[in-house]
Amino acid sequence: MELIEAAKEGLTLIYGPPGARKTSIALRIADRLANRILWVSTTEGPKYLGAAAKRVGANPEKFAFLDFPRAFREDILRYVTEHANEYDLLVVDSVNGLSAAVPSLEKAVHSVLYQISHDKPVILVSEEEPLKLHYIADNVVHVWYKKNSIGHIIRYAQLEKSRRMPPSPRYIFEILDDKVMYLYFSSGLYTGKIVELEKLGVTVPVKSTICITSSKTSKVLELLSRIKDEAVFLKLGPWEAYRGLELREGQEYQARTFQDLFKLLDLFIKGKISPKYLVVSGFLNMSDEEIMDYILYIGSCLSYIDFVLLVDIGAPEETKRLQKFCTDRILID
Repeated sequence: MELIEAAKEGLTLIYGPPGARKTSIALRIADRLANRILWVSTTEGPKYLGAAAKRVGANPEKFAFLDFPRAFREDILRYVTEHANEYDLLVVDSVNGLSAAVPSLEKAVHSVLYQISHDKPVILVSEEEPLKLHYIADNVVHVWYKKNSIGHIIRYAQLEKSRRMPPSPRYIFEILDDKVMYLYFSSGLYTGKIVELEKLGVTVPVKSTICITSSKTSKVLELLSRIKDEAVFLKLGPWEAYRGLELREGQEYQARTFQDLFKLLDLFIKGKISPKYLVVSGFLNMSDEEIMDYILYIGSCLSYIDFVLLVDIGAPEETKRLQKFCTDRILID
């Protein structure tokens, strides 16, 4: 909603590396803002863009997808000048494709596309951060990704600049089942309700994250066996954390990709599964920065479940640093 609100007026620049899902974000925003959209492409054809629109829950019938091959790119600015008034919103994807057709990309953007943005929203998609376009644009959205130490590709989006509203936090997002799902920090989970978890031997607030660590796998499994019928077990890495627990089919999830985490969250949101506990293992060899991406995910899960248990096996000096991410801790000798 922040991105959509910012892009309602003026010129919006969406930039980032190839494969970051910039086009997907632009399709989603454009679909929410207008019913008649002129989409000028210098990279993909109408068939691909129509399918991409469906993947993010956008209506392809709203879009006039025009593909300008390299030989005709000098006609783009003339075409949009003549026809932009027929549409509610203009998108140029990617604006880098204009570089070979105009003496100065920045001057072309300012003299033509920025002037159109006075009358209707204009969205430019860029394969990199063109610094001068950053200054011209009213709104700047950064879309990027990284691959972490366990091979998960994590996608981010952030409103870096807007003349109408403050910059946004960094969001993690993924495309799932005809929609774009975002993770964001919520500070409203604390309920004030304190409960005693007799099976675990702790008294904690509802919506707590509890660390369970030990150097002995057998003792951790014995503790987890007490709550296993009320829990879903999530593995972030290859470690066989729950081997030895007799779990029902579908009770254990392995996140081979970060998208798998969104799929599990979607099950919580839809009420298809509603455990009391989410048990998570796999943090031990991650950096604190990497762990924070998953803590953001856990915070979203706590909107739909009561407790998260972070479980890892290792020496005390290895597991101690996990405690900063937890409300309480259970150390097993």
